[in-house]
Amino acid sequence: MRNQTRRIKRIAATNVSTLALLSLLAFNLPVWISPTNALSFHAGTTRILRPASAAASTHPAISLSNINSGGRNSLMHQRSIIDGGRGRVSHNRRGTICSMSMSTPIPSSMPHADLAVRLDQPLLSPTQGNTATATNYMIKSILGVLVSDVFKTACVAFLIAFFITVASKSSTQLLKVLQPVLNAYTHVTRLVKGKVTLFTDRFDQEVVGSPMTFEGEGEDGWGVCTLSSVKRLGRSQYTEYEFKLPRQDHVLQLALGQQLTLCCLDSADNVAKKNYYVYPKDSKKSKGNGQFSIVAKEYELEDKVEMKKRRARGEGKFDQVLATELDIGDEIALQPGPRTLEYNGEYLPVTDMVYFASGDGIVPVMDQVKSVLPPGSSSVKGVSVIWANSDETDFDIALSALEDEYFKYSTKLAVSCVVESDIKELKENEDVDEALPDFSPGTMAVISGPESFAIEATSVLLMKGYPKNCICVLPE
Repeated sequence: MRNQTRRIKRIAATNVSTLALLSLLAFNLPVWISPTNALSFHAGTTRILRPASAAASTHPAISLSNINSGGRNSLMHQRSIIDGGRGRVSHNRRGTICSMSMSTPIPSSMPHADLAVRLDQPLLSPTQGNTATATNYMIKSILGVLVSDVFKTACVAFLIAFFITVASKSSTQLLKVLQPVLNAYTHVTRLVKGKVTLFTDRFDQEVVGSPMTFEGEGEDGWGVCTLSSVKRLGRSQYTEYEFKLPRQDHVLQLALGQQLTLCCLDSADNVAKKNYYVYPKDSKKSKGNGQFSIVAKEYELEDKVEMKKRRARGEGKFDQVLATELDIGDEIALQPGPRTLEYNGEYLPVTDMVYFASGDGIVPVMDQVKSVLPPGSSSVKGVSVIWANSDETDFDIALSALEDEYFKYSTKLAVSCVVESDIKELKENEDVDEALPDFSPGTMAVISGPESFAIEATSVLLMKGYPKNCICVLPE
């Protein structure tokens, strides 16, 4: 009897679990259920409480009848009857017939479920089970996908890839559209800054300093200076060499366009000497700080045969000494050099200046521009600067300082920077022809640069109608 009771408990639990599984499938799976295949109860009770246990006699009575209406007449595949006075279980191919009765009645005080079951109609009609459930399931599935983290991540990745693709393709066009606006904004900003600087310069007191004296008779006297720093000028092939004067308040009193002569001995005890234009500083206050600078082109190794001939004549090469032999702290001699700015024309006063420069020839031009532009400093009313280089990087010598002067004196100064790979083609360069103003009485032209450039630039000015006595060529 004990063994039969345990088996009945297992069978009852198994069939109740089967019923629960079938109920879940009926409510959740979009399967069409016909009236003949629908789940129906033929028991004497319409209330389902919980799975019963056969261990206690106080459990409610549960009677499960034929789930499949066609099960009664089907071919029996297997029949097993366990009869201990408690219940009966049968199995066949098409369905499961469960019949279990208990002698204990259902107490009236026990809580009941509110699930009503009609014995003559399936729980789910074909329309409800197929259309409504399938639609609800589809909607829930779509909503589940939309709110999932995988879907959100995929959307974000798609948007990022789309933005990068569009941005990469349209960045060039967008830059072309915005470039004029950015250029205009930069121009206006620097123009305002230049005007403010011009206004404040009127209140700045120029530092006069003490003129440096030179030992000797007249202009043949010599002084001493010390190399203090060496700095490359941007991307160009030129280097700035800065020298200190004996005293911090010393200044070099040089005329406009006057050179400075530097001299020293090379490693073979030969005298090396060369004339340089002083590299102008950006501020008036730098004139009394006891120092000055020059600009020299990158040194190119000299041919050995030419070097031997030069040394045989007792001549040194200052460029070589400056680049390869002179160290920081070394002393060299200096004296005021020749004056190079001359006007031999007949149109006085000079009202317009035209500067035609190349390479480091911009150094004396910058010094003169800074001198003639300030109001009341000269009779000059307008200045034009044409700066031609074969390499764009050579504009790093003084482009920033030249732009600063332009934004300060935008109504008086015109600047044109031209890249010309072949200096001999200056005559055919349209940019040069457009930037070079026509000659008018009172105009003086100044050419500054290498000798080959000076020859070509002179031809351009003569073709433009400039008289030869109104053209001044500064020595290299």
